[in-house]
Amino acid sequence: MPTFHILIATIGRPSLNRQLESLCKQLTAEDCLTVVFDGTTRKNTDALDKFVCPVHVFEEPVALGFWGHGIRNKYASLLEPRDFVMHGDDDDIYVEGALDLLRQSCVNSSALYIAKMIMENGRIMRPMQPAITLGDIGTPCGVVPYELNKQGTWGNYCGGDFGFYNSIRVHAPSIQFLEYPIYYVRP
Repeated sequence: MPTFHILIATIGRPSLNRQLESLCKQLTAEDCLTVVFDGTTRKNTDALDKFVCPVHVFEEPVALGFWGHGIRNKYASLLEPRDFVMHGDDDDIYVEGALDLLRQSCVNSSALYIAKMIMENGRIMRPMQPAITLGDIGTPCGVVPYELNKQGTWGNYCGGDFGFYNSIRVHAPSIQFLEYPIYYVRP
């Protein structure tokens, strides 16, 4: 079974606990969670005590900003190794059962997997067209092999998530587009 390391960049919003609750029962003891507070001190994160996997919490004293892209760049090489890295935001949540589906689907630990996500308006993002395109991919869509995650850069601009996935796709031996959503954006 594949293992996952989830990296969540946060500015300490109250919605972080909702995100953590969505992950708590989905991560196993073999997975890992890293939460990085960007320019803020650690907020109430009682939900972290419920995880069975290793949990790492860091505070960046100077905000790296840009939708967490600075954190994703800085921490890419610092993450505890797992088969895959996934990137989350503090105001979103994972679909119930998403990681179970990924454990069944992500059998090739060197492949880049791209899943769908559900937007605020209920639209499922990522069209049927199997391509990484600007406007059709978001931060949480990727299930990225650990080493591949270190080969891209998150741009400090709106659309930097597309830039990251577009830059690593050329290094991926294969890309698999999954036909189910794993994430709700600002539910």
